[in-house]
Amino acid sequence: MDLCTACQLPVDDAAHHCPCTSSRKCPFCSAVFSRPDGARRHAKTCPQRGSRTLREGKRGRKTRSCDQCSRLKVHCNAQNPCERCISRNLACTYSRCCPTTTNRQPAAPHDESHVTQASSSRTSVPKSFLLNFTDERQDFITECAVGEEPDGALLGPTSVTATPSPTPSETCLDYINPILLLPFDENQTHLEPLEFERLYGTEEQDLLGAFVDQNRRLKGDLLAARLHQLEWEITEHITSSPSYQGPLLNPVSFRQFFSVSNVQSFAMILCRKRHYQYPLIHWPTFCLGEASLPLLMVVALTGATYSYRPGQGLGNVTEARKLYHLADAFVFQRLKTFLREMSPSSEVHQVEGVQLCQAALLMYGLETLSMTDSAMYRVAVTERLPAVVAALRRLQLVGTRHSPPGDDDWQTFVHREQVIRLVTWTFAVDGLATLCCNNPPIFSMLEISGSLPCNPALWDADSEKAFIMLRQEYKTSSLSLKIIMPRLLDSASIGLDDDLENLSPFDLHIVICALQPIIFNSHVAMLLPQQSGTLLQALSKWKHLWERALDITSPQYKQYLGMAKNIPAIEHLSRRIVQVASSPEAGSSRYLERVPSYGAKELHSFMKDFMSDA
Repeated sequence: MDLCTACQLPVDDAAHHCPCTSSRKCPFCSAVFSRPDGARRHAKTCPQRGSRTLREGKRGRKTRSCDQCSRLKVHCNAQNPCERCISRNLACTYSRCCPTTTNRQPAAPHDESHVTQASSSRTSVPKSFLLNFTDERQDFITECAVGEEPDGALLGPTSVTATPSPTPSETCLDYINPILLLPFDENQTHLEPLEFERLYGTEEQDLLGAFVDQNRRLKGDLLAARLHQLEWEITEHITSSPSYQGPLLNPVSFRQFFSVSNVQSFAMILCRKRHYQYPLIHWPTFCLGEASLPLLMVVALTGATYSYRPGQGLGNVTEARKLYHLADAFVFQRLKTFLREMSPSSEVHQVEGVQLCQAALLMYGLETLSMTDSAMYRVAVTERLPAVVAALRRLQLVGTRHSPPGDDDWQTFVHREQVIRLVTWTFAVDGLATLCCNNPPIFSMLEISGSLPCNPALWDADSEKAFIMLRQEYKTSSLSLKIIMPRLLDSASIGLDDDLENLSPFDLHIVICALQPIIFNSHVAMLLPQQSGTLLQALSKWKHLWERALDITSPQYKQYLGMAKNIPAIEHLSRRIVQVASSPEAGSSRYLERVPSYGAKELHSFMKDFMSDA
């Protein structure tokens, strides 16, 4: 059999075929192919075609399947009812589109392109990220997504940029300078030292320059000493803990990863590339040389995890993952020891306890980034998250509220806000664990009576003077989730009050997480058929609030939403969970059996089966 010189497909002899070969015959020459698509491709480049146009191909037979089979993308025998619907006792329908046009909504008298673009931007749901994140065959989904976000995300835009340095500086800082929070060039790794010649005379320059150099050397030495102590304590933990079964410490690789320059650089990346769920640390007052060793270690690991840049490798990310098991054992052992020996009345112990809980929650976040390590994910959800919640309760941090405006100074406000954010985001990840792997919720809604996190602009104030000025503009909210959720779930009230209308995207992230344990408990208590209407109405209210929050957010701030852009996908997924769980189709979903899985395989299958447009 000859081959076509253009497409390399086999050419059959026309004499050996019956007249029904017209679809497999080239219209310009006598060549007949074994397949119609081969003839079509050959005709495009046939030497005898010349300037003649190709005839339009006849469209194939349109496939037909019932609504249920079409949504699940399974075979349907196109009977009425079909075999699959009969075997599953489902209603078999063939009307995927509304058959009548009498009730069609008239088009608005606006520009069509503008309306289409605006509606698509408001109603589009980014389900692809959630689908990829729950796919156990993929990895580094969140790390790469965070790496693609602009620098300074969640800090707000600024018109000031750092001056690029002509030569790398060898100085190391053990604190986060507010200048480092500004957007920077991706090729810039160091900032230029301060220049004093325009401010002082020659003698003053010499004195001040010598003081700054000495101060930097002292701070660099202090951080180096802390890192040396970190290595010693981790080595001691490995040798003295009989329960530790992780990898042994490699001193050379440990010192290379936790060098002074690396730790300072990773901390800088973390404060510029903060993942939306974990803005826990107040960078203007955070000092690497004074932080607890577990928090120092986890800050470096988290910064390294988020150090990915598009077009670059995952070197620091993979190196950080190698230390997850070691850091996990060290952090939670230190937290356990602290709770056993703590003195609740000590103010110093309160600060250390908050830092240990911050480190534990950040460590939990790192462990749940990857769905490929099922053993680590199981330990994180079943052991580490309950340990964080128990520590918050033991330290009496749950329910913390801000004092009335003017009663607290800046330091007191910062401490309370750190506690509020710590408790709030721990509650949020508890709800996400319930959503992802059917883990029974740990928190009770009645516990979450504390204040909501304050406005990010007020949180990022770098001095008491700036705090006093900003506090006049950004008041702390008196709302709590304990107040918000009953209003959202009030089926008798269709409208929303002013307090709910003013919720920010940050607040609404917490609210959608708070709905997950409510949906879960209603389902396992077999109350979902009666409560589905209320829950769907609450989700519709949330969607309205989200769209309103985006409408009142200035365009320049929208680019700094970070990972919050994916939150509407959780609302859409929650809606489908309620709808499917209330229908006869619930029996075909393993996810809706509500058996803890400690992995996202069942949720991923649910999304593929019941969210066909994902």
